Amino acid sequence: MTDFEVMQRVFDLAIKGGHNVAPNPLVGCVITKNGKIIGEGWHKKYGGHHAEVNAIRDCQKKFGKSAAKKLLHKSTFFVNLEPCSIEKNTPPCTEKLIEFKAKKLVCSIKDPNPLINGRGIKKLKQAGIDVQLGLMKGEARRLNKIFIANHLYSRPFITIKVAQTLDTKIGLRGAGQVRITNNKSIKDVHKLRREHDSIMIGSGTLNEDNPMLSTRFSLSKKISQPIKVIIGNNVNVKSKMGLFKDFSKVIFASTKEIVIPKDLPKDVINFKNAKQNIFENLFSYLLDLNCRSILVEGGSKLFRSFLSKGYYDELIIYTAPKIIGREGIHGIDVDVDSFKSKMLTIDAIENFGNDLKVTYINKKPNGI
Repeated sequence: MTDFEVMQRVFDLAIKGGHNVAPNPLVGCVITKNGKIIGEGWHKKYGGHHAEVNAIRDCQKKFGKSAAKKLLHKSTFFVNLEPCSIEKNTPPCTEKLIEFKAKKLVCSIKDPNPLINGRGIKKLKQAGIDVQLGLMKGEARRLNKIFIANHLYSRPFITIKVAQTLDTKIGLRGAGQVRITNNKSIKDVHKLRREHDSIMIGSGTLNEDNPMLSTRFSLSKKISQPIKVIIGNNVNVKSKMGLFKDFSKVIFASTKEIVIPKDLPKDVINFKNAKQNIFENLFSYLLDLNCRSILVEGGSKLFRSFLSKGYYDELIIYTAPKIIGREGIHGIDVDVDSFKSKMLTIDAIENFGNDLKVTYINKKPNGI
């Protein structure tokens, strides 16, 4: 097998961790000796053994501890993320590679965690282990994009989602919730919601649309609903709002006190912050709740705030073949210089019937 083929297997294993490993990253490990796989594993759950340890255990299970010790001597470890060099819930993985006298480590990217970043690699090199860094680094960054954003920018990973017409309108003034895209696009949006820990809208969108902000259209019987975050002071919270039709946490983030009806559960809270830029403390608060990603769904004022401040990692635009005209509400209404559109690169273009979905990557996102 080529190094690329082995690393592809590493990624296949890493993905198996799913949502069970958060807030840890998705990591897989394959151990080879003389071009053959002798052990493989992945990080299965938060607090559990890391991928490297599980791969070593797999080797021991297959060949027995005595034979495995000989096989692991001068073996090559393939991982998609730098092995940890600190002891937290589990011992450092670097110690295991040194203990079994591995010959080489093939690693996609460094760990962005400032407590580790490069230290694990340095420790292995000092122990005489050859380290090759960079194989499939793009795929590695994509796989753990949420984990990377959390550590590099001290905030959740942020996706801005816009559903617009051909004339870039996202709604009709005074008309309430207006359907823009088709059923296929809507199902894809619900898939997006399932992939994020929270959904965020502005108070204006709440007042205009009264949305549920729930996750539907899933084949799974057990659906985990994202946290719902409402930004702004201009909101009159009522118990019968669509937001409260499921049992997810709802956060009203404001600079003024918002009255929460007493008949609503304790999971409905007011995050009050006097700072003009409420996002800085809100992002930290959400991370403390293990909310590692945000899907921003509108409206135009909230889009403007996030785009102008650079608080986003991906921008996803669904465009439907419709025209609303002058009475429509502009979606992305932001100054070109502050938007800095040159920082965007197209990551994917997809069709959902007659709707077009374009995913952009922000090459220079901002942290707090």
